[in-house]
Amino acid sequence: AMPLNKQLYTFSYVCVTSGAAALVFSSFYTLVDIINMKFLFMPFKWIGMNAMLVYVMASEGIFAGFVNGWYYDDPRNTLVYWIQKHVFIGVWHSKRVGMLLYVIFAEILFWAVVAG
Repeated sequence: AMPLNKQLYTFSYVCVTSGAAALVFSSFYTLVDIINMKFLFMPFKWIGMNAMLVYVMASEGIFAGFVNGWYYDDPRNTLVYWIQKHVFIGVWHSKRVGMLLYVIFAEILFWAVVAG
């Protein structure tokens, strides 16, 4: 089976990730400063201005606790469990791919809620 992550600090991994980061930063620079599309990055400005709130919400699990507080029939059947089972794992028919997509989706949703 193919692992979902790679062991860190190999030379090839460092080169690939640093190259990818340089491409992302240069594209951000082009969009914000050269093309003047600052409106696309306004949520990041809000996150930067409220960094302590974002840190506390992420570290204390406030958002996860809020979502897991809703359940049906049984306290173990939370909204998160239903979404994992029926939306991600049920659609992709693979537990590994479904869980990976769920984690990616949950992070995007968390930052969307935090960014307002």
